[in-house]
Amino acid sequence: MTLRSHHHMRMLGKLVGVGILFAGSMALTAPASAQGLFGPGKFKIEQTDDRFSDAPTITFMGLNNRISKKSPAGGIYINGQGLYLEPLVMRNRADGKIARVGLFFHNETEIDTTYGSPNSIGTPQNIVFIIDGSKHVSASFVQGGAAFGDGIQYNSMSRSASSSLRETGLAYVSVEDMDTIAHARSIAIQVQGSRRVVTFDERDIAKTFLANLAAFYADKVA
Repeated sequence: MTLRSHHHMRMLGKLVGVGILFAGSMALTAPASAQGLFGPGKFKIEQTDDRFSDAPTITFMGLNNRISKKSPAGGIYINGQGLYLEPLVMRNRADGKIARVGLFFHNETEIDTTYGSPNSIGTPQNIVFIIDGSKHVSASFVQGGAAFGDGIQYNSMSRSASSSLRETGLAYVSVEDMDTIAHARSIAIQVQGSRRVVTFDERDIAKTFLANLAAFYADKVA
């Protein structure tokens, strides 16, 4: 083993150690979002690939619905990272009736052997909405976890290694609550994770966030 490869192995071991500390349980099944260099991709609605499944339901999900440019650490994102909340609906294959509706949460961030993961929230646990300044809607996440990206980047100047990190959770809500959230005039959101609680006030919410939810509701839920 060369000195360089030995150094890379040390960095990999340190990265994995930091990842275990921050990420907790690993969840490897999550839809990919089309993040751009300067922000999230355009919002779209997709049907899950169920060609090889005999499940009794069909799932439709929104993609690229970022909550805010504000980061958990207090900065502003200039790329496609951030906290996303994707609407979804499961319909019975037989009659097309709604079986469940929900919100898929994913935090697109990174982990570094030098800086750790300052924008990690840990395992997603709960989410709370304040609708139009007064009405509260809350839900708990299930199937929460985290997954590392496929690649590891090495920085020879800082002698550090980094990797992308995705934290995910799924929250089911009633059709009535989805209607209330999607058609809010204003909204504040608090995401509660095992490591950090992040609050987005009305002024922090992305301009497209509620419009995307309303479009999904009109197309796939109503």
